[in-house]
Amino acid sequence: MDIKSLKFSRRHALKATGVGIIAGMAGSSGCSSAPEKAAGPQSIDGIMPWSNWSGNQVSYPAERARPRNIDALTKLLKESDGKIRAVGAGHSFSGLVPTNETLLSMARFRGISNINTETKEVTAGAGTRLAALGDELWENKLGMINMPDINTQALAGAIATSTHGTGQQFGSLSSYVTGLTLVTASGEVMKCSATENKDVFDAARCNIGSLGIITDITMQMRDSYYLKERSEMLPIEEAFEKMEKLRLEKRHFEAYGLPHANHMLLIEFEEVSKEESDAKQGEAVSGDAYETFRTLADVIDMMPFLRGAVMSIAPRTVGVEERYGQWNHIFGNVRDMRFNEMEYTVPAEDGLACFREVLNTIKEKDIDIIFPIEYRYVGEDDVWLSQFYQRAGASISVHNFHDKPYMPYFAEMEAIFDRYQGRPHWGKVHTKTEQEFAALYPQWEAFKEVRERLDPNRRFINEHLETIFSATS
Repeated sequence: MDIKSLKFSRRHALKATGVGIIAGMAGSSGCSSAPEKAAGPQSIDGIMPWSNWSGNQVSYPAERARPRNIDALTKLLKESDGKIRAVGAGHSFSGLVPTNETLLSMARFRGISNINTETKEVTAGAGTRLAALGDELWENKLGMINMPDINTQALAGAIATSTHGTGQQFGSLSSYVTGLTLVTASGEVMKCSATENKDVFDAARCNIGSLGIITDITMQMRDSYYLKERSEMLPIEEAFEKMEKLRLEKRHFEAYGLPHANHMLLIEFEEVSKEESDAKQGEAVSGDAYETFRTLADVIDMMPFLRGAVMSIAPRTVGVEERYGQWNHIFGNVRDMRFNEMEYTVPAEDGLACFREVLNTIKEKDIDIIFPIEYRYVGEDDVWLSQFYQRAGASISVHNFHDKPYMPYFAEMEAIFDRYQGRPHWGKVHTKTEQEFAALYPQWEAFKEVRERLDPNRRFINEHLETIFSATS
């Protein structure tokens, strides 16, 4: 096997997985090109299981509700008294959704219901997927101010966890919310904004599903636009020197650190004219690197002595690549290779030091991982439980394949994040408890007061949230 013949994939595939490596070596190693798929969770006593996207969260809800409109939702809440958890796309890796009582889907609350052409504010249903929202906005010549690179989430779920894209000039999706409708445990319908029910508004813009059921969300948008994406693989020290400059100069910027490697992928986004985008339109995004990346992981499992050579040689084959297109197509990516994820946000000024410590620890402790580490900057906001409350942040995400052990690796990383006062992404794996959150969030007690007032019987608290919001004595 000629290790030097390995090449990293095209840029679009690299972003889709974090890293893509054309590994035709499966045939020469005798490995299968795709791992055998494990069976999913089975029904118990006739109750069908619910599972999240990666499969690390499973529950057996006794009831499933899918209200067709707000009247049906309020009726459900008024006439029932058990526990309820709302579910969107199931893209959270933490235990936010699992329940053995009522699982409530907002899938019928989809699409744009109102556009204010003067202010460019758009109201959309809570169950609207971000990809579909992007398509509708494009048709109406509008654009989101920023967008995450995974666009399969439901809007309410993305808001509930302060999901974000990248760019220190830009906040999370929660920071662009200007209004929302919340239905409480008692069936009360509340309109919330900066001028109406303001304390609920401040809490509900990042609520982790603990206040009630959000039915629609109004967000600030802008005129539609086109983007250029440029990616470049650099030696690691050169990359670190360049990253601080890019953070301040570029509209959007992110990096992928490669475990056990001496290179890093840097990605810049810039707004361009329609004419430039049309003239330089690149090839369409595809997901063809997922299986090759997984194949490489399987090969390294069988021949671990290859890991160092592959991760040191393959990045050198990557040249500068560019991609052009409409904003929602450049930001969004297909992610069909499942994984589990932990993400922490540390103060922006500590980001590079923390990132360096993460990469050094993986190498020094010889942690068995090849999945790249994602690094992004996000602007500060005033959302009470946002990871970016009153401080700009550097968000660092670590992953492993959905069928690989991930907690020992994540525990090593979480210890590093703790040293930098990191705040975990609510929808991703973490081990934080209420006492720790109270120290991380200045408005913790204010949030709890609103939560207990709206849900005194704790109908929206599941087992996971019990560790975050303990019962008042």
